[in-house]
Amino acid sequence: MKKIRANNFRDITTFHVGGEISSYAELLDKDEIEWAVSSAKKNKLKIFILGDGSDVLASDTHFDDFVLRYIGKSILFKDDGTVVAEAGAKWDRLVEESVARGLWGIECLSGIPGTVGAAPIQNIGAYGHELEEVFVSLEAYDIENEKFVSFDKKDCGFGYRESIFKRKDHWQKNIVCSVTLKLSKKKLGKVDYESLKKYISTQNPTLSEIRNAVLAARKERLENPKEVGNAGSFFMNPIIDLSEKIKLESKFSGAKIYAFGDKFKISAGWLIEKAGWKGKTYEGAGVSPKHALILINKSGKATAREIYDLSEKIIADVYKKFGVKLEREVQLINF
Repeated sequence: MKKIRANNFRDITTFHVGGEISSYAELLDKDEIEWAVSSAKKNKLKIFILGDGSDVLASDTHFDDFVLRYIGKSILFKDDGTVVAEAGAKWDRLVEESVARGLWGIECLSGIPGTVGAAPIQNIGAYGHELEEVFVSLEAYDIENEKFVSFDKKDCGFGYRESIFKRKDHWQKNIVCSVTLKLSKKKLGKVDYESLKKYISTQNPTLSEIRNAVLAARKERLENPKEVGNAGSFFMNPIIDLSEKIKLESKFSGAKIYAFGDKFKISAGWLIEKAGWKGKTYEGAGVSPKHALILINKSGKATAREIYDLSEKIIADVYKKFGVKLEREVQLINF
């Protein structure tokens, strides 16, 4: 186990902001998970579970909790398409290896930053596909009861960028150890997401062609956190009802609104861009000039408070202009 004292969130999140941490540990296996939880309880320390730090905004103030990160990264492929991956494996490594083995199901989720363990918490999705479509189960460590438990798809309560693990009664209560998915050796559905079509030249693209198209699209439209600090999509696309859809379309031509079950989803990026925020700077923070949905550590020295305040200004302005309330997709830590 790798244990570091007085680390800080700036070094372990993709936004590259955040305050000092009292205690931080990287755990390699289940034995280390049990030890770390037991040790924290004996020392009366609260536990905070961190994945790859790619979907969080940590405050600038000192953090007293014991930050734990599981880094086991093995991936097991079975003959029937079942895949069992440890939570610490990079998500895109799992996609890459699945595509290389001719397994369909997660190719459109190529390039999403973060770990396998964080994927079900967020119910990650892109280009018309979501993790829950291929999800079977996950194994986790129940911190309160100090035992390993299993969650199937129904237990996880998946929704749009949502799961039971993001809700108050389960938030930070379980350390995800591994995730099991069921992929297919046969093509699943078709690629019909409009923003991906220009990167695909054939009617029946191969797995590799779809993956390469997704990666090309993401590179063109999204910021690389290794170059510019960011947490990916900062806001969720709002879900609206039919009456709201009709009202918005009557006032704003070209509004990007899509069917979403029995409701509709409006592009948060479109709202932010039309409100005039794309490419704008606020103190050391900014809105990406590539995609308005992404807030960035533009100066490289931005504070968490500057990024948070920028998000508040955007939320207020979009609501004032469109009557739609944006919600953050990133998780706020220590605010």
